[in-house]
Amino acid sequence: MSNNELIRVLITQPFASKLIQSLQSISSQLIIKHVPTKNPAELEKEWPTVEVLYTAKIVPKPEQAPCLSWIQAHFAGIEHLLKHPITNQVHLTTASGVGAKSIAEYVIGGLLSLNHHIPSFLEHQSQKAWSSKRLQIFVPSELQNTTLGIIGYGGIGQEIARLASAFGMKILVTKRDIAEPSINSWQFPNPSKIQHGLVEKIYLPEHLHIMLKQCDYVVAAVPLTENTKHMISSLEFSAMKKGTILVNISRGKVVDELALIDALQSDHLRGAILDVFETEPLDAKSPLWNLPNVIISPHVSGLTPNYDQRAVELFENNLKRYLSGNPLLNEVNIKRGY
Repeated sequence: MSNNELIRVLITQPFASKLIQSLQSISSQLIIKHVPTKNPAELEKEWPTVEVLYTAKIVPKPEQAPCLSWIQAHFAGIEHLLKHPITNQVHLTTASGVGAKSIAEYVIGGLLSLNHHIPSFLEHQSQKAWSSKRLQIFVPSELQNTTLGIIGYGGIGQEIARLASAFGMKILVTKRDIAEPSINSWQFPNPSKIQHGLVEKIYLPEHLHIMLKQCDYVVAAVPLTENTKHMISSLEFSAMKKGTILVNISRGKVVDELALIDALQSDHLRGAILDVFETEPLDAKSPLWNLPNVIISPHVSGLTPNYDQRAVELFENNLKRYLSGNPLLNEVNIKRGY
């Protein structure tokens, strides 16, 4: 790339001005255009000259953006973007890892909440009830010396493992490429720094059942692809030990919801912590709302007041890589779908 070649960057997210300024200061080659909008019509005049696009959902048709070379997504999940033809013609990178800290804290917080009967405490509190059987019904479970299985060991899975290790949990994970350390993945605040020594054993996805049989807690942390849709269904629940707790912070369709409901209603699972669902919002008639030991949140586990700051740090890092011709962080393998 020529040192004096101008690169037009279009950002559609409503970032604070100081974040836009930090991007502009990277290089005089960059011409940053900030058009915060959810309306594609407002971007039609911008498409012809854009080389780099930062967006959550809006992308052009291939014929609208002949200069487009790279799309940086604002979120980790990009299945909605893959439906657009242009993503097959450009570099596509995700914000995977940006919300990892918040999601990992959500997971550990959820496990502690169920283990220490917090939902039951709140129910008793709402009734102003001081149970005479409190010493029997509120005996907690501890995380120490239990086994946590993490399905998917990207940035989120690694941060969950880091926190879980502090509680003395044995950690097992599944990973598609055991020999591939994901050197081009983003981990805030240390890009490309893989957590070593936390995991007792790594399993290939086809050996998922072997891992599940050993786990007291299972976390789904994989992207949604054709291969991961309903990857946790009746057979997988049957492979889990009775009394397992499931956490889903990936995508709703990774878990077969009907099979999950059956596993909960039959008491095979001890509980579930669910941030995502097959259909969102979750239908008011879903049995999940009223099942005991189920914590439901409305797809918010990745929220953090630091999200935009961290997302821009990732984008800054990738812009520098783009300028120097180095591989981009979090680049999507279109064939795999993540």
